[in-house]
Amino acid sequence: MKAIPCSPANSILEVDLELAATHGIIRKLSIMETPVGFYVSVQFFDKKYVLDRYRYQFSAFLEWPLVVQQLLSEPGKEWYLTTRRDRESPKIFKDLNRLNDHLKEFYPTDSFELFRNSEVPGKPKTKGLKGTAK
Repeated sequence: MKAIPCSPANSILEVDLELAATHGIIRKLSIMETPVGFYVSVQFFDKKYVLDRYRYQFSAFLEWPLVVQQLLSEPGKEWYLTTRRDRESPKIFKDLNRLNDHLKEFYPTDSFELFRNSEVPGKPKTKGLKGTAK
């Protein structure tokens, strides 16, 4: 599976992803297995879906944080969970059990997809990792 390179334009921090999960706008959560660990990619619902869902609470929707509204404005875009220090490559988790516990605690969703044999998109700063960007 060929992934879009990770960059600051399609990276999301844990705080923002937790906020998105609180507002229930996560459409698809994917876990990619690489030779060095696992990383998380996310897609969000589009604004129209959320407005239909919260049509009677429109004023509450307008009070949502700006970052959540920005995530809704780009439907279908794949976002990578990253760290503040390295926005060019996804955050790598070494253990799937710990990652699953982390997801349950901070980003509770009904399900997620697991993809095997993926590459790390972007230019990882971690020693020994090879990314897909040139």
